Amino acid sequence: MRTEICDQLGIEFPIFAFTHCRDVVAAVSNAGGLGVLGAVGFTPEQLATELDWIDEHTDRPYGVDVVIPGKYEGMGELDPAKLEAELSEMIPDEHREFARSLLAEHGVPEMPDDQVGPRH
Repeated sequence: MRTEICDQLGIEFPIFAFTHCRDVVAAVSNAGGLGVLGAVGFTPEQLATELDWIDEHTDRPYGVDVVIPGKYEGMGELDPAKLEAELSEMIPDEHREFARSLLAEHGVPEMPDDQVGPRH
């Protein structure tokens, strides 16, 4: 089944696998879908290690998910709004600007202001 999203992402099948496991990311991407690594819990060093491993095991497109879900298994008593605010405060302005410029360079439209977390 070939869809527009397949063409946009350079994948063979409209199959997405969101996971914290690098092996699954590489396997799904190698099979023609889009493996997506959940990166919120990794330190920068751990994330670099995971991404290097994925790069060594696939030459196919894959994604990195930095979105924080409102609720997830094992969440405990954390308030999602407080967690989002705390994590948002940890993102330096330079990183935000880099992300904006990278997205603009590749023609990705900006998110509407009501869909984006707090900006500094």
